[in-house]
Amino acid sequence: MTRDTFYIAGYDPRGYRHYFSMFKKNINEQNKISSFTYQTSKAEIKKYPTWKISTPNSNTTYTFLAWNDVVKKNWSENLLDALKDWWSFFRIYTITGLFIKFGKESIYQLITGYYPFFYVLFSFSLTFFISAFGFYGVRFLMDFNSLSLIFASFIFIALFYFSIKILFEFGKKIGAFWISRICSFCANWEKRRQGVLDLRMNEFADTIFNTLKNNQNTKNYELILCAHSVGTILCVKVLALLVKKCLKENVKFHSLKVLTLGECIPLVSYQKISENFRQDLKFLIKQDKILWYDFGSIIDGACFAGVDFIKTSGVKEDKIFTYPKFLSPKFHTLYKKENYKKIKRNKYQAHFLYLFANEIKGDYDFFDFVAGEKMLEEKIK
Repeated sequence: MTRDTFYIAGYDPRGYRHYFSMFKKNINEQNKISSFTYQTSKAEIKKYPTWKISTPNSNTTYTFLAWNDVVKKNWSENLLDALKDWWSFFRIYTITGLFIKFGKESIYQLITGYYPFFYVLFSFSLTFFISAFGFYGVRFLMDFNSLSLIFASFIFIALFYFSIKILFEFGKKIGAFWISRICSFCANWEKRRQGVLDLRMNEFADTIFNTLKNNQNTKNYELILCAHSVGTILCVKVLALLVKKCLKENVKFHSLKVLTLGECIPLVSYQKISENFRQDLKFLIKQDKILWYDFGSIIDGACFAGVDFIKTSGVKEDKIFTYPKFLSPKFHTLYKKENYKKIKRNKYQAHFLYLFANEIKGDYDFFDFVAGEKMLEEKIK
């Protein structure tokens, strides 16, 4: 069989080289426990970076739909950016009361979302306390004159600067600002998508459409649109554009399948301003020919595991639909107990676990899904 897999990464400034290296390393690890022998080619850059994966009975072309250049333009790097992300989260998700809906649907996502929010509050509160203590300590030890006031003010500024710098660096190490970046980008989706990102999503749809059109009569063929994290939000728009193109030009899309991993779609779809996004969802659920599988894990605090983002987003369906299928990768069955405990504590690693090799052979196998033998629906239980 032949297959085309198109992959949309999450909100990540790293490009295809990082993802190709990660892919090749993990698919080689998967070879050790898999019944297949995956052979991966070198990456080539055509319109988008691609590489090929072969097994004795299948050939897959894997295309990395890059948008990391767009991410870089909106990437938060310094303290000021972190404060802007904090304000976006507070303005969009807290003041509006959306956090209540998030809590009802996914308490894990609520806790993770507020983790950086409260970390910033704690950091500034602690910094102010340390600085004030230094200021009044100096004033107490010295005479209350203009010289002591100047010296105490200098101590206050120095303590504030170094304390907030240390806490900011520590926050980066524990992944607090990585989560706030995701939340901020999604909070401002309607504004951020306009312009370059809208054009890029149209390009993605055109590229996939041309591949689908050229293979609409190919036997033993499937096309998988795979997305991870914030990439699943782009995936909704790209998928809607793609299907509309197919319907307009009468191109068959029976071979099209969708695989979303660690999705955070409600961060956009729950917002009142995101009516266009909900219309895309409403359009897609009427396309009963599309096979759509969504995997999410509760140890991944950056995703809405098991949440039906169609119904909970207020999208009214005109008929009963069977997709997306909301499934769990059951990571606890794929890793040794001691390693799984470590993974659970590392939220960043847990969020990328969907793309990694397993330690134990199980039902969830990313590389089998996107590059193995047999059709996708034959491999997902």
